[in-house]
Parts: sequence; C-alpha cells; structure tokens
Amino acid sequence: MELKRNVLLTICGIVLAFSNFNAEAQETTETPLDTLTRFVQNMSDDVTRMKCLKITGYMQPQYQYIDSAGAPSFAGGDFTNGTNKYYSRFTMRRGRFKFTYAFENAEMVVNTDVTEKGLFMRETFARVTDPWMNIFSLTAGLLQDQFGFELTQSSSDRETPERARYNQTLFPTERDLGVFGTIKLPKSSPLYGLKADIAMMNGSAAVTPEFDSHKDFTGRLQYSKTSKSEQVTFAAAGSYYYGGYRIGSNKDYNLEPLNNGTGDKGFVFSADSGNFERVAKRIYMGADAQVSIDSKIGITTMRAEYIQGEQPGTDKSSKSPSGPPSSALYHRNFSGAYFYFIQNIGQSKFQVVAKYDYYDPNVKISGKEIGKTGTNTKAGDIRFDTYGFGITYRITANLKFVAYYDLVKNEETQVSGYTKDIKDNVVTLRMQFKY
Repeated sequence: MELKRNVLLTICGIVLAFSNFNAEAQETTETPLDTLTRFVQNMSDDVTRMKCLKITGYMQPQYQYIDSAGAPSFAGGDFTNGTNKYYSRFTMRRGRFKFTYAFENAEMVVNTDVTEKGLFMRETFARVTDPWMNIFSLTAGLLQDQFGFELTQSSSDRETPERARYNQTLFPTERDLGVFGTIKLPKSSPLYGLKADIAMMNGSAAVTPEFDSHKDFTGRLQYSKTSKSEQVTFAAAGSYYYGGYRIGSNKDYNLEPLNNGTGDKGFVFSADSGNFERVAKRIYMGADAQVSIDSKIGITTMRAEYIQGEQPGTDKSSKSPSGPPSSALYHRNFSGAYFYFIQNIGQSKFQVVAKYDYYDPNVKISGKEIGKTGTNTKAGDIRFDTYGFGITYRITANLKFVAYYDLVKNEETQVSGYTKDIKDNVVTLRMQFKY
C-alpha cells in the first residue's frame, strides 16, 4: 500500500510540473499579433474610462474702478479691505475647475471656485436619469437654485459681469443643498421644449450647513422653441419659491400705519414675538421671457424678468441669511426686474449689451419717507436702479474681453449717508479664458 501511495504522488507531481511547463511555454511563445491585440485592448479600456471624465472651467481676472473710496457695491463686492479703502482693484472674480464623470445614465460633478479669497465649493452633485425614456432625472447635492433665467445662467455665458441686484440679495451664491427633480420632454413629444424643475432644499442662502431644519421648496416651468428657419428662438417661464427660517427669540417687525395721526407707515413690533418657533417667510413669484432673432445685422436678443414677494431681513439689508438670525427681523414686500438688450455686430467678434435692473426691498414705502423719525425705516428699505452698458470682444471661442460700466442710482431718503445719490458707479475690465 505504501508503494502504491508513493507512485500515485509521483504521478501527480509529474502532471502538475508538465502543466506549469506547458503554461510557461504558451506565454513565452505568444505571437507578435497576440501582443499587439492585448496592447490595443488595454488602450481601448483606458480610453473608454478617460472619455467618461471631462474637465472644464474658466478664469475671470479683472480690473475695477469705483467713483468713491470704500463704497458699497454689487459689482463683485464692496470696495473695502480691512481699514484700507480704495478706488480700484485687481481681482480674480472667478476661477472655476469642474470635473464631470458620466457613465450610462449616471453623472457625478465636482465644481470648485479658486480666487484670492480662498477655495469654495460650487456645484457638487450626483445625478441619475431614467434609463427607459430619458425624460426624468433626480439630482442630490449642491446645485443652482431653479428660479428665473439669469440665476441659472452660467457666469461664463452671461453677457454682463454680474447678476441683477435682487438676485444677489435673495440668492447669495445662487446655490443650495437639497434634492432636485427635472422633467424634460424628448424631441418626439408634441410638447418638446417643455421643462419642469422642482426642488426641496435647506434654504441656507449660501454654501453653508443647515441651521434650522426648516426646508424650502422651489419650482420652475419653462417652454422654449425655435422656428423652422432656426432664425428665431423664444422662451418663457414662471418660477415660485416658498420657504423661510425660524426666528427664535429675536424680535421681528411688520410695516403698518402708525397711530400718530400723520398717516405715516413704520415698522411695528410683532405681537407674536413670544412664539420662538415662528418662521420668517420667504415667498417669491417670478416670470421671465426672451427672444433671439438672427438677421443680417447679427443676432439680436431681448430678455426680461420680473419678481415680487415677501422677504425678511435686518434694518440695514434684506439679504437672505446663511445662518440663524442674530438680530431683529423686518418683514418686507419687495419687487425687482431686469431688462437686457444684446446685439452681435454682424459676423464680427463684437457684441454690445445694455441692461437695466432695479430692486425695491420695500414697495410700501419710498423716498423721503424712509428714515423719517418714528418709522424705524433704514438702509434696508432703499430702492436701487442700475443701468449697465458693455462691449465684448471674442478673440477665439475660448478667450474674450469685456468692458462694462454700471451706473447705480439710489433713492434720496432721510437715512444718513443716503440723503442723495451715493457715488458708486463701477467700471469693469475683464478677461475670460474658458476651457
């Protein structure tokens, strides 16, 4: 028995050795065609993975000059720097680096903004599109607020350096964290061009964490169409925003007629201030439309948007907060609008633009009534009108230069510093490189 077992082990060893030798022989005898085939397959796999990843972005270095040193501004921020005040500045307005990885019906995006102020998070999300009809998509993460046209338009494509004042006030950084759903009908549908967006968000008006667990909702319905000749394109949309934030133990005020026999309106202490769970409502309604006409003189575009609603804020500003309120709140009814006229100069590389926008944070009071003794009205109630004029020179598809002038007018009030129009007109010279 022992002999038989030894013989069996020997035979198994010989078989294994022969198998290894045969495999090594096959590897060593690989033909040049086999080697080339394997190399091409590996390269094809690498290219497929690389095609899923796309890197895009743009940079906007610029020079600016303002009428008076240290003046407040919505043209890229106030002209102050600590205790030093100045008339002009060089800045990197935006430095975007966007990484997009798309595979089948899924997409992941990471977008950052690098300026002299630091590194900031921008659109960062995961999106899934239904694989059956390619109509519905669900996005979770940080995305632009779906309200109006200008708010969702990329800063690299916008014809003016900055968004309208009311957009910068109501939607600082234009982004929020939440869940976003989109329905976009295909070309085969008779309603092609119809798109609906709806979202539930934190409501923190910046790229900041949730601070009160109260959620905001927004919806936008838009329709766009191009004529058969492709010379005319038009679009129209309506938007709605419903949200707010908890006030806590802070006092809040409503604008009401004063019981002083003068007929004046002023902010009156709210009787419900003992309820710490009450919510300062943010309710916006808006409509926008645009049309583009391609003719011998070049492409002509006209665009308009109007918004109104309720907006709480402080005595000095109606800007939406990025954190829990730390001072008394003032409830206001507001309105705002913008109008664009954009003209490409024939087939040249030049484009001219004229823009008007206004923001009235408190439509129930104006002019010399603001700041009047006993009304408790202050800088946060002042209306601003902005007239903009600019010219763009597109050197290539990736490089352009912009020269733009903002003429800003404020109401003459009884508020200190705003008894007449302040000197805050701004000249912007910008270069943009897009890749």
